[in-house]
Amino acid sequence: MSAFRLHTPSASYTLTDLINGTESQLQHDFLAAEIAVLLKEWMHGKKMFEFQTSGSTGIPKLINIDRSQIEASATSTLAFFNLQHGVNVICPLSLSVIGGKMMVYRSVIGALNLYVIPADKTLKLLDIHEAYDFMPVSAIQLYEILTHDAEKTKFLNSIQNILIGGSSISEQLLKSIQEKLTCTVWHSYGMTETVSHIAMRRVHPEEESFYTILDSIEIKTDERSCLTIKGVVTNNAWLQTNDVVEFINPKQFRFVGRADFIINSGGIKIQAEAIEKTIEKIFTELKITIPFFIAGISDAALGEKIVLVLDSNTLSEESTSNILSTLKERLPKYHAPKEIQTIPFIYTSSGKINRTETIKKTGQ
Repeated sequence: MSAFRLHTPSASYTLTDLINGTESQLQHDFLAAEIAVLLKEWMHGKKMFEFQTSGSTGIPKLINIDRSQIEASATSTLAFFNLQHGVNVICPLSLSVIGGKMMVYRSVIGALNLYVIPADKTLKLLDIHEAYDFMPVSAIQLYEILTHDAEKTKFLNSIQNILIGGSSISEQLLKSIQEKLTCTVWHSYGMTETVSHIAMRRVHPEEESFYTILDSIEIKTDERSCLTIKGVVTNNAWLQTNDVVEFINPKQFRFVGRADFIINSGGIKIQAEAIEKTIEKIFTELKITIPFFIAGISDAALGEKIVLVLDSNTLSEESTSNILSTLKERLPKYHAPKEIQTIPFIYTSSGKINRTETIKKTGQ
């Protein structure tokens, strides 16, 4: 049977090297040192682990995850992607977030060859001369490669499965995936509280609009149509989310948006993420690449008014006026933004826009 092995840009290590290695022996390889801490806890039988939630929709918090939950999540992913002992996987994600940590646990549980590189946007240290079966990646990392690096783009097609997690997929990224990739690309649904993903949808070659839950997961909805999840990964307790979904069948659902991103403007309830999908398509046509989101801010007459928040202040007054008029023409009645606000965005550690903290900077 093949055994776990770690490869960093600096060196390769066996499990024994990492478990028995001293701090001084690993001090020149920060990735190996960080992974050694995780593996020592795991191999010494630690039962409870602390994880920090991302904070994309609220205040980040520490939660306790049982060892059995990690094992269940890891085993489920290994089975879904058919990752057999000894195959090569690569992790370009931060080891401080759930996605990066779970790659370590999956690899030691599945006896995989784990390649780890720094979690920069351009995957600068990606070794394109190695063969990998699986790579999780953030949306911004994949976008940067497909947009600016033809050599790495060509290399990605040699990877059997690429998994995008942590955020939504923009229209621009989806178009690049469809035009430039031939490998299989997936989009995951999950969160820290579910110990990474609990459902998948294929993005490419054939795009699916719905997620299919993994084995041993149960789902239902509450009175708001928000998803509720149960499985070993939730310690067999029902976990309530604020994600509004539409069921296709008991095993598949379509994500609609966050309940806490619903804007009540003049008594009309508007789902911000539904508007954003339409704006993405319009921005793609107009060749506008500025990050944005839709928010509701206090308004004396409407209660909340819809604003378009941009991560840039480079637009001219004329451009701003043109965007607002175009959106008014293309969006349903009452759904168009009343104004544009430009604010430097705040991002979470996993690369998602922290809407709550960003919108606070408007003073609203």
